[in-house]
Amino acid sequence: MSNETDEDPDSVEKVERTDVGCSMEARLKRGTGTRDEDTVTIKAKGETAEETIAEFHTLLEEHEQDISGRLRDIQPEQDE
Repeated sequence: MSNETDEDPDSVEKVERTDVGCSMEARLKRGTGTRDEDTVTIKAKGETAEETIAEFHTLLEEHEQDISGRLRDIQPEQDE
């Protein structure tokens, strides 16, 4: 096959990535037994540290009010 484009197939394109802002991550683990553990990772991003912390608190509150209760309600079935 011939290369129909004028680009050099051996050329390498370099892309520089610049991240702007702030990010925060926390990992939470509930339970002690293999079949009774819940692991949750909460990540927040913002343009400033203040925005990131506010977003994190919002996500954490949502987890505390809704998600954690739902996870606790899902229990592994016990063998009869």
